[in-house]
This record gives sequence, C-alpha cells and structure tokens, in this order.
Amino acid sequence: MPAWLRWSVVAAVAIAVVAAAGLVVVNRSLGGPRKPIETLFVPPTSVSLLASEQWENGPSLTDGDLVVRRWTNVRTRAYFEQSVTTHASGFGALYGYSAEDPRINDREDLSSGGVHDAPLDVALAADQARIYCRQAEQPGRREPCSRWVYWSRYGRYTIEVAYREPELDARRFSRMVQQVDANIAAALGG
Repeated sequence: MPAWLRWSVVAAVAIAVVAAAGLVVVNRSLGGPRKPIETLFVPPTSVSLLASEQWENGPSLTDGDLVVRRWTNVRTRAYFEQSVTTHASGFGALYGYSAEDPRINDREDLSSGGVHDAPLDVALAADQARIYCRQAEQPGRREPCSRWVYWSRYGRYTIEVAYREPELDARRFSRMVQQVDANIAAALGG
C-alpha cells in the first residue's frame, strides 16, 4: 500500500474517532444521566403562590416514557398539571421539544379562542422554555386567558406544567414557573 494511501486511511480513522467522541460528549451534556422520574414532579404545595391552598391528588397517567400528574384545588377546583417525558438522549429531547410542543394541539383545538405566547422574563435553569396562555372564546366576546402552560426542556426531559385559573396573569405565572424550574433544577443536580 502506498504511503499516501496509508496516511489517508489513518487520517480518516482519526477524524471518525474524534467525531464520534464529540457526538458522545455533546449528547451526554444534552442528556445527562437518567433521574428517577418522580423526583422531577413539583406538587403545587412546593410553589409559594399555591402552597397555602389545599390540593388533592387527581388522576395520573403513565404511558411509556410519559408520566402525567394532576392536582386539584379543593376550594376553587383549579388544577395544576405536570407531564414529564423521558427521551433516550438529549438529541431526542431537542426534537421532542419542537415536535411535541403543546401549542400545536392547543392551536388545532377549535374550541380554543387562541393561543398567545407570553414573555418569560425570569431567569431559568431550563435548556429551553416558553410560556403561553390558552384563551377561551365566547360568542361575541373575548375571555381572559384561562389556562397557562410552561413548556420546557431539561437535558433529556421535556416537561409541561399547566395551570388553570381564570384570574392568573403572565407575571404571576412566570413567578410560579421560576419556582417550578428551581425545584426541577435541584432534582437534576443543577
């Protein structure tokens, strides 16, 4: 084998090894080790704006890598719901954050008066995050936002938190999100 060909093969193998190692490092930094999924749930009693209320555990759902928990306010019947999806890797979570965005379903729901993104002006540990509200529409008039959603990605996890309360505004929901984020970051060791 000519020397130039031998060096070309060695260079190609070295480049492939470095590229593969880089993908592993990037994927680990995006995903991190798996955590027990229950540690990622933040009950409403852990959120100072909601802690004074009495909450009852509602229905929960487990479907493969998706787990959903719901709590209902005993007095107002408002609900606080959280879903956590565990992806195989950080790359999977990046894709899931875009492809599984709950705004897509809310926009397609014909009973919804509209989906409105809101500014998220608090510092968060999430890798990606957004909040929006779903507005109900009554014939002839526009109702205030009735359901607020926090959609986020933390490494290999996509997490949705939904809170339904007619009197809630974006600033108050952002403060709630900040506390939820701090609890999730602590559970992930961040």
